[in-house]
Amino acid sequence: GEQEDRSDEEPRGFKLGLGDFIFYSILMGRATHDSQGDWVIISSCFVAILIGLCLTSLILGVVKRALPALPFSIFFGVMFYLSSLYVISPMFEVLSSTQTFI
Repeated sequence: GEQEDRSDEEPRGFKLGLGDFIFYSILMGRATHDSQGDWVIISSCFVAILIGLCLTSLILGVVKRALPALPFSIFFGVMFYLSSLYVISPMFEVLSSTQTFI
């Protein structure tokens, strides 16, 4: 009957592999260690991971076939990490030392 047809279908949704979580953990650990607790760098890496996951989910909905979850997260994670480490965080330090408010 109808229940037998449901058991033959593939489950809906998508799954993340262990490698995805290892990358996310390494990125966050590296950001925390290198920034020595700078919340700008840590939060930007977190946001980059979420952007990568959301973009992968959107493309997965359009393409409707298996996609690797890491490429977008790696790209955004590295770009946000480097830009935060070398541009945004030093800019905040200069602004706070001169007491300039934006």
